[in-house]
Amino acid sequence: MVHRELQDNDYRPLKRGDPLFETFSGEVISYQEDELLYPVFINEAAYYYQNIAFSLTKKTKMKIAEKPV
Repeated sequence: MVHRELQDNDYRPLKRGDPLFETFSGEVISYQEDELLYPVFINEAAYYYQNIAFSLTKKTKMKIAEKPV
């Protein structure tokens, strides 16, 4: 199941070692990557039947040219 520390923390950056899941026996499964990602739609009921606990997003900066006046 989704770890209680992750629940309701959409867009909070995930860092190595942050808890993601907890098994029914109490084992914690942590994030093991170095890449900074942001979880969204954490534990959304709409994704239950698709077996999706959350989606991961990456922050990107884009420069948009101004439209000439």
